[in-house]
Amino acid sequence: MKPFQFGKKQKFIWALFLAAAWGTVIYIFLRHEGGLSVKELLRYKPADPLLSCLAMLGLFALKSVDFLMNSGILFAAVGIMFPLPAALLINVLGIVIMVTPTYFLGRSFGPSVIEHLHERYPKLRVFERVENGGSLAVAVLLRSVGLPIQVGSLYMGAANYSFGRFLLGSVLGLLPAMVPFTVMGESAGKAGSPAFLIAVGIEVLACLSSAVIWAILSRRQAAKAHQAAQS
Repeated sequence: MKPFQFGKKQKFIWALFLAAAWGTVIYIFLRHEGGLSVKELLRYKPADPLLSCLAMLGLFALKSVDFLMNSGILFAAVGIMFPLPAALLINVLGIVIMVTPTYFLGRSFGPSVIEHLHERYPKLRVFERVENGGSLAVAVLLRSVGLPIQVGSLYMGAANYSFGRFLLGSVLGLLPAMVPFTVMGESAGKAGSPAFLIAVGIEVLACLSSAVIWAILSRRQAAKAHQAAQS
């Protein structure tokens, strides 16, 4: 297997998505006369709903190649700007946009990047021993153990997951985080409302579930490694 290397092809793909995403951000920046804080983002709502939708999808595109942006803020912002059914649909589209670029980047790298990812993110080693490594269940689990969105996408692309299985698993795996943040955004200003409190509770439960899933997978991997060492 050839060693992992960030070649010209990968640099071009990365630069292409960055240029498109930052173009949208600069547009918003200019429209707000330099205001691009979290507070400004949450207040951003052009008169044209279509323009507002495209602007938020552009920010999801930026999130696809930016490790620092918080996807929860984007989900909540969409919840503030749109009615709940439309907000949920836009956020599902946002998930698709967030996860897709690094998936194809991983496909372009191939298996050479997997060991590099294992070294930087040891959690991924758990999935080496999970049966049916390309299954839908594993794709969902990869979104449920606290890994950065880009890392999960890069890994599944490099591991040659089918795009349909990868995409469906990513959406299903991120729904437990997306839905509560969207509802919290829609309920902004009503922090004591039942909808807001339920959304917060679901988000806390999702975080706890992530920790439990990770603990179970780690224990199973340790048990299998112990059995292999004794055999």
